[in-house]
Amino acid sequence: MEMQMQSESREQSQSLPAVKDKRSLQHAKCQLREPTRSERLFAVSVLAACFAVWAKFTLANDGDMSAMHTWKTPASVTAGYLASIPALRYAVKDSKVDMKALLMECMVLYNAAQVVLNGWMVYSFVSQVLFHGHPFVGSVRASGCLFPVWVHYMDKYLEFFDTWFMVLRGRNDQVSFLHVYHHTTIAWAWWAALCVYPGGDSYFGALLNSWIHVMMYSYYCLALLGIKCPWKKYLTMSQLAQFTAVVIYSVLSYKYLPDDERTVSHYMAYAIQVGEMTSLFVLFTHFYRKSYVKRERINGKEKGYDDECQKAVTNAIESSAQVTGLVRKAAGKSYNRVQ
Repeated sequence: MEMQMQSESREQSQSLPAVKDKRSLQHAKCQLREPTRSERLFAVSVLAACFAVWAKFTLANDGDMSAMHTWKTPASVTAGYLASIPALRYAVKDSKVDMKALLMECMVLYNAAQVVLNGWMVYSFVSQVLFHGHPFVGSVRASGCLFPVWVHYMDKYLEFFDTWFMVLRGRNDQVSFLHVYHHTTIAWAWWAALCVYPGGDSYFGALLNSWIHVMMYSYYCLALLGIKCPWKKYLTMSQLAQFTAVVIYSVLSYKYLPDDERTVSHYMAYAIQVGEMTSLFVLFTHFYRKSYVKRERINGKEKGYDDECQKAVTNAIESSAQVTGLVRKAAGKSYNRVQ
């Protein structure tokens, strides 16, 4: 989720058209009225109601994949998500209320809730691997991480609020193809993963993504509260490292998976995960490069942006290589334990 919001924000603030847009927004803001306390309370109540509905459907499953919903659920929800973007744009285009002020408490609550939820998922995954015998790699049948993986999948729908907050605040420049592509396809990818490979090694991608979200949503929450975030500069590199590490882990998982337990569904799961991570890596790297092109041109320079982009990508790959080393060390022990 949500991964490109920080970079897109930086891109906008470093381009001349964005400066003009920002001035226009500031001018328009002067003509907007402040929301009343009852309006703010109503907005928070709507968000709380959405949380309650999400929790009801998430906890009802309790990780029981026999009760897994059909393809109609991701199809209808993602279709609704795509349709909601132009609908919300139309709904707020003539709004006379300062939407940022109206949604401030909602955004703080949402980001704080995401930090807590993703922090719980990180704890659950790490606890299962370190203390409850869940194999680090090379497992199909282990079910200790099944429920947190299910929660991680359901959180993909909750993350649609990332987009809705942008649109409601009039920040349509941030709702890029990369942003919408990521939120739409990742929901389908995790639904497919739970259908064909719900247990075992499926936890690893969810673990890394949850940790990235702890960093990302805590940064957003701190920014809303006006507090400087010390790990802001590491977000982009961490996201790229995540994509690379998941692909590498998928290759190792395939290598250490027992031959007699391999099925067509497992091959499908590997293909979906590697395809999703590769596409995100390529799109995000392309976006990252474009942001440096615009920044350097604004600064009167025509060179140097490739070096900056390459540096970020190289750092990400090096970080992933370190993860790979840890995976290789743990893989032998985990593989022997599975055998």
